[in-house]
Amino acid sequence: MFGTVTRYYEDKGYGVRDIKGIREEKNLGRKTNQQLHSLPYARIYMQLEYKLKMQGIRLIRQEESYSSQCPPQSEEVSRIYAEKKNRKKRCIYIVDTVIYNADAVGAYNILRKYHAVSGEEIDMPVTGLKNPEIIKVAV
Repeated sequence: MFGTVTRYYEDKGYGVRDIKGIREEKNLGRKTNQQLHSLPYARIYMQLEYKLKMQGIRLIRQEESYSSQCPPQSEEVSRIYAEKKNRKKRCIYIVDTVIYNADAVGAYNILRKYHAVSGEEIDMPVTGLKNPEIIKVAV
């Protein structure tokens, strides 16, 4: 899987969500808590960073708060623009009468947050968030 991922992102870098604090203050039931706490998050990050570095690609961790609650047209991704009511279901995000794929909106907003923090200015059209292209990286 890592080979496919690194080949796809050779020129772009590879961004992942920063899951710091994912285990804190969560009570999802005894079994789920055990499973959540047994996952080696630090090792996964280290292995991914190592594999990407071998290909000359940097790993970027980006904080993701409010990314799935802000409309893609909002001025910034922050609590001010967050609207929980727009996320109707796991896969559906509705702004006015326009229906978007919720995962695509979240990923789009995480990318916007990265560019706001890094100071890079890019033109990011909202097109494609309704029907995102699926790229399979594992068989």
